[in-house]
Amino acid sequence: MKQTQKIILALITLSSIAANAEPYSAQQGLDKIKINVETAKANKVDYEKNLGVINTNMSEIGKAKGQAQKQKDTVNTEILNNNEALKKVVLQEKELQALISAEETKRNEEDKQLKELAALTTKISENQKKREQLIADYKRQMEMVAEEKKSWKGRESELRAQEGKAIESLRGLASQETAWNTKKKSYEGEVKKWSAEVDKQEKISETYQGLKENK
Repeated sequence: MKQTQKIILALITLSSIAANAEPYSAQQGLDKIKINVETAKANKVDYEKNLGVINTNMSEIGKAKGQAQKQKDTVNTEILNNNEALKKVVLQEKELQALISAEETKRNEEDKQLKELAALTTKISENQKKREQLIADYKRQMEMVAEEKKSWKGRESELRAQEGKAIESLRGLASQETAWNTKKKSYEGEVKKWSAEVDKQEKISETYQGLKENK
């Protein structure tokens, strides 16, 4: 800011000298010009220093910019790599979610099967109890049947004995029947024989009676 003021002051002085040349002497003019030259030289030095600083700063900025660009490129590469990794993770997440959904579906189906199996197990258990009762009833009936069987076996022995007696009776009756059949045949022969004899004698009698009446 001070350097700018010096330049403006020098320009004003030169303008004043040019405008008011008459009031000043030649020596005064030269003194003023000398001051202006020195001021200009000082300003030049200051601005050259400032320019050097600016150039140095711009060089540093260029370096920093290059580093920032490299960093940006590195970050961009990292972003791309990160996005690729993110895509893989998102895909893996979707796959895992699909697997979870599939397993949950299977688990729900198995839960349903377990409930059905539990209901079936309960029903089978109830059926088992009923069958135990039926088996007990059947065993009691078996005992009754065994007693009845024993009774009928005893009855069978009695009937067998009666059968034996009936067979003996039948044998005796068959023997008697045979004897009576033999006698029957004998008597039938005699009856036939004597029937023929009766017919013969009746014919003789009729003949004799006819001869007697003809006399």
